[in-house]
Amino acid sequence: MQTGGRQNRRSFSEMVSDLLKYWKPLAIVALLAVIFAARHFDRAEKYQRGRDAMAAEISNRLKDGYIEQAKTAREAEQKAAAALADRQTKLEKEKENAKQTVTAMRFELDRLQQYAKHQSSVRNMPATATTAAASDGAADSYGWQLFGKCAAEYAGLAETADGQAADLKEWQAYGQTVIEQSK
Repeated sequence: MQTGGRQNRRSFSEMVSDLLKYWKPLAIVALLAVIFAARHFDRAEKYQRGRDAMAAEISNRLKDGYIEQAKTAREAEQKAAAALADRQTKLEKEKENAKQTVTAMRFELDRLQQYAKHQSSVRNMPATATTAAASDGAADSYGWQLFGKCAAEYAGLAETADGQAADLKEWQAYGQTVIEQSK
């Protein structure tokens, strides 16, 4: 049995001799294994570099897109602000014109009230021989006083209406600017 066990077991020297005998095919197999491993690691490295390059390119595209979008939004906001400022300037001019008109109307109202007052005082003078046939003037005097009161109330209403119209136009301009900006 010992003899049979020895035959199954190979000695170190036999293994070395087999190795020296078959070194060429073993070297080719080892070389192929090294080439395969190197190729595998090289492909993984190329894949990783390509993936990193693609991620950087996508990031740059997104960044450029965000910059362009922000620039466009900023330009739209500037245009809307300029349009609103222009509308407000026009509205301020209209308000100033309305104030001047109200001032002119107040002046005219004062003049008209003075005229009405003068007319009522002239009508209330005692009748002379030449005007004895004329009416006493009380109705005319009352008419001028009533006209003066109506003119004063109308002037107040007109001033209030002008102020409200100016406010309405201002809000409409603001609303129009907001609508245009949202488009």
